[in-house]
Amino acid sequence: MKDIADYLEKDHVDQILTAAKTCSYRDYLMLRVLWRSGIRVSELVNIRPQDIEWYNQVINILRAKGGKQRRVLLDQETISLLSRYVLDMKIHEDQLVFPITTRHVWHLVKKYGRMVGLEVHPHTLRHSFAIHLVRSGLDLRRVQQLLGHSNLNTTQVYLQFNDQDLREGYNKIEF
Repeated sequence: MKDIADYLEKDHVDQILTAAKTCSYRDYLMLRVLWRSGIRVSELVNIRPQDIEWYNQVINILRAKGGKQRRVLLDQETISLLSRYVLDMKIHEDQLVFPITTRHVWHLVKKYGRMVGLEVHPHTLRHSFAIHLVRSGLDLRRVQQLLGHSNLNTTQVYLQFNDQDLREGYNKIEF
């Protein structure tokens, strides 16, 4: 039977981030933003400093899938790293923070995954983010909102758990 659980454990994500950090700070930051926000690659490459609410730790995604707009959260450390990067690189408010193509991001994610012996693609990080949220106790409706899904059924597709996750949940049941 084929494993349909297409996500990474946190330690595997950390290994990929460490590999990226040893090669390129920009690449590390891009992958970290993908992992910590759950955004799509197409959303990442369209972020401009003017889209970021630094003090609220929010990125306003102006061109989300389906032409929608949404707000995504980032943790304090990642927003600080992003702020420092924008300042160090002297990126103007209306310029792209990461002026590269989605295809290039795909190649980078695959490259750093291979460096640590994993076969991954950018959407794997999005799935991993969703699974991590659920494991941390976030309800499905909030996961849906963070991922920017209109339909809860779309969110549920992301939540294909592996056997170990299912076993842990099953073992908590009192019969």
